[in-house]
Amino acid sequence: MQQNYTKAACTTCSTKGTCFDRLASVLASSGGRLTKERLSLLRIVCDIDGHFHPYHVLDLLREQGYTMSLTTVYRNLSLLIQAGIIRRTSVNDESGIGGTRYEHIWDHEHHDHLVCSRCGRTIEFSYPAIEVLQEAVAKEHGFTLESHHLELTGTCSACRSKDSAGGDA
Repeated sequence: MQQNYTKAACTTCSTKGTCFDRLASVLASSGGRLTKERLSLLRIVCDIDGHFHPYHVLDLLREQGYTMSLTTVYRNLSLLIQAGIIRRTSVNDESGIGGTRYEHIWDHEHHDHLVCSRCGRTIEFSYPAIEVLQEAVAKEHGFTLESHHLELTGTCSACRSKDSAGGDA
Protein backbone atom coordinates (compact mmCIF):
# COMPACT_ATOMS: atom_id res chain seq x y z
CA MET A 1 0.00 0.00 0.00
CA GLN A 2 1.44 3.37 -1.04
CA GLN A 3 1.86 5.80 1.82
CA ASN A 4 0.83 9.42 1.36
CA TYR A 5 3.09 12.12 2.72
CA THR A 6 2.95 15.86 2.47
CA LYS A 7 5.61 17.18 0.16
CA ALA A 8 8.71 18.46 1.89
CA ALA A 9 8.60 22.23 2.21
CA CYS A 10 11.89 23.05 0.53
CA THR A 11 12.37 26.78 0.03
CA THR A 12 14.46 26.16 -3.08
CA CYS A 13 11.94 24.03 -4.97
CA SER A 14 10.77 25.66 -8.18
CA THR A 15 9.05 25.11 -11.48
CA LYS A 16 11.62 22.37 -12.21
CA GLY A 17 9.79 20.30 -9.61
CA THR A 18 10.35 19.69 -5.96
CA CYS A 19 13.03 17.77 -4.13
CA PHE A 20 10.22 15.50 -2.94
CA ASP A 21 9.24 14.73 -6.56
CA ARG A 22 12.87 14.02 -7.49
CA LEU A 23 13.36 11.62 -4.57
CA ALA A 24 10.01 9.91 -5.21
CA SER A 25 11.01 9.39 -8.85
CA VAL A 26 14.38 7.82 -7.95
CA LEU A 27 12.76 5.56 -5.37
CA ALA A 28 10.05 4.48 -7.82
CA SER A 29 12.62 3.56 -10.46
CA SER A 30 14.62 1.48 -7.97
CA GLY A 31 11.68 -0.13 -6.19
CA GLY A 32 12.33 1.83 -2.99
CA ARG A 33 9.73 3.22 -0.62
CA LEU A 34 9.25 6.76 0.59
CA THR A 35 9.25 6.16 4.34
CA LYS A 36 8.69 8.67 7.15
CA GLU A 37 12.40 8.46 7.92
CA ARG A 38 13.42 9.26 4.33
CA LEU A 39 10.97 12.14 4.19
CA SER A 40 12.31 13.50 7.48
CA LEU A 41 15.89 13.19 6.21
CA LEU A 42 14.91 15.04 3.02
CA ARG A 43 13.31 17.87 5.00
CA ILE A 44 16.39 18.17 7.21
CA VAL A 45 18.75 18.27 4.24
CA CYS A 46 16.61 20.88 2.48
CA ASP A 47 16.56 23.08 5.58
CA ILE A 48 20.31 23.04 6.20
CA ASP A 49 21.96 26.19 4.95
CA GLY A 50 25.42 25.49 3.59
CA HIS A 51 27.60 22.41 3.82
CA PHE A 52 26.85 19.59 6.21
CA HIS A 53 28.20 16.30 7.54
CA PRO A 54 26.16 13.10 7.75
CA TYR A 55 26.79 13.28 11.53
CA HIS A 56 24.88 16.57 11.61
CA VAL A 57 21.94 15.01 9.75
CA LEU A 58 22.00 12.04 12.13
CA ASP A 59 21.89 14.35 15.16
CA LEU A 60 18.92 16.26 13.71
CA LEU A 61 17.10 12.98 12.93
CA ARG A 62 17.66 11.79 16.50
CA GLU A 63 16.29 15.10 17.82
CA GLN A 64 13.10 14.29 15.90
CA GLY A 65 12.90 10.83 17.46
CA TYR A 66 14.29 8.72 14.61
CA THR A 67 16.81 5.99 15.40
CA MET A 68 18.45 5.79 12.00
CA SER A 69 22.06 4.51 11.88
CA LEU A 70 24.89 6.46 10.30
CA THR A 71 25.13 3.79 7.59
CA THR A 72 21.48 4.35 6.71
CA VAL A 73 22.03 8.11 6.58
CA TYR A 74 24.92 7.60 4.11
CA ARG A 75 22.82 5.21 2.01
CA ASN A 76 19.98 7.74 1.83
CA LEU A 77 22.33 10.62 1.06
CA SER A 78 23.46 8.55 -1.95
CA LEU A 79 19.83 8.45 -3.11
CA LEU A 80 19.63 12.24 -2.78
CA ILE A 81 22.80 12.56 -4.86
CA GLN A 82 21.31 10.26 -7.49
CA ALA A 83 18.19 12.45 -7.52
CA GLY A 84 20.31 15.59 -8.06
CA ILE A 85 19.18 17.13 -4.77
CA ILE A 86 22.59 17.24 -3.07
CA ARG A 87 26.22 16.74 -4.01
CA ARG A 88 29.40 15.73 -2.22
CA THR A 89 31.81 18.54 -1.51
CA SER A 90 35.22 18.85 0.10
CA VAL A 91 36.95 16.61 2.58
CA ASN A 92 38.28 19.47 4.76
CA ASP A 93 36.37 21.80 7.04
CA GLU A 94 36.60 24.00 10.10
CA SER A 95 35.03 21.46 12.48
CA GLY A 96 37.97 19.09 12.42
CA ILE A 97 35.58 16.15 11.86
CA GLY A 98 36.96 15.48 8.39
CA GLY A 99 35.28 13.26 5.86
CA THR A 100 32.90 14.15 3.09
CA ARG A 101 30.53 17.06 3.39
CA TYR A 102 27.43 17.59 1.31
CA GLU A 103 25.38 20.54 0.11
CA HIS A 104 21.87 21.05 -1.22
CA ILE A 105 22.07 21.93 -4.93
CA TRP A 106 18.57 21.46 -6.33
CA ASP A 107 17.72 24.67 -8.20
CA HIS A 108 20.72 26.51 -6.73
CA GLU A 109 23.07 28.46 -8.96
CA HIS A 110 26.22 26.52 -9.79
CA HIS A 111 29.30 27.48 -7.77
CA ASP A 112 32.76 26.17 -7.02
CA HIS A 113 34.84 26.19 -3.83
CA LEU A 114 38.05 27.59 -2.40
CA VAL A 115 39.12 25.49 0.61
CA CYS A 116 41.83 26.34 3.12
CA SER A 117 44.03 23.30 3.69
CA ARG A 118 44.80 24.40 7.25
CA CYS A 119 41.54 25.55 8.84
CA GLY A 120 39.05 24.15 6.34
CA ARG A 121 37.42 27.51 5.64
CA THR A 122 35.34 27.22 2.48
CA ILE A 123 34.44 30.06 0.15
CA GLU A 124 31.86 29.55 -2.58
CA PHE A 125 32.49 31.41 -5.82
CA SER A 126 31.34 31.65 -9.42
CA TYR A 127 33.65 32.75 -12.18
CA PRO A 128 32.24 32.64 -15.73
CA ALA A 129 35.66 32.36 -17.40
CA ILE A 130 36.28 29.06 -15.60
CA GLU A 131 32.99 27.69 -16.95
CA VAL A 132 33.99 28.69 -20.51
CA LEU A 133 37.42 27.08 -20.13
CA GLN A 134 35.95 23.82 -18.79
CA GLU A 135 33.61 23.62 -21.78
CA ALA A 136 36.52 24.27 -24.15
CA VAL A 137 38.65 21.54 -22.53
CA ALA A 138 35.78 19.07 -22.67
CA LYS A 139 35.08 19.88 -26.32
CA GLU A 140 38.78 19.53 -27.21
CA HIS A 141 38.74 16.01 -25.79
CA GLY A 142 35.37 15.01 -27.25
CA PHE A 143 33.43 15.20 -23.99
CA THR A 144 29.97 16.54 -23.30
CA LEU A 145 29.95 17.79 -19.73
CA GLU A 146 27.16 16.51 -17.52
CA SER A 147 28.38 18.01 -14.27
CA HIS A 148 31.51 19.10 -12.50
CA HIS A 149 32.79 20.18 -9.13
CA LEU A 150 35.81 22.43 -8.89
CA GLU A 151 37.57 22.75 -5.57
CA LEU A 152 40.70 24.84 -5.25
CA THR A 153 42.80 24.14 -2.16
CA GLY A 154 45.21 26.63 -0.64
CA THR A 155 45.88 28.71 2.46
CA CYS A 156 43.45 31.46 3.46
CA SER A 157 44.58 34.95 4.45
CA ALA A 158 43.76 34.36 8.14
CA CYS A 159 46.05 31.31 8.32
CA ARG A 160 48.80 33.14 6.46
CA SER A 161 48.45 36.05 8.91
CA LYS A 162 48.79 33.66 11.86
CA ASP A 163 51.98 32.26 10.28
CA SER A 164 53.53 35.69 9.80
CA ALA A 165 52.50 36.84 13.30
CA GLY A 166 54.00 33.68 14.82
CA GLY A 167 57.18 34.06 12.79
CA ASP A 168 57.80 37.59 14.06
CA ALA A 169 57.60 36.63 17.71
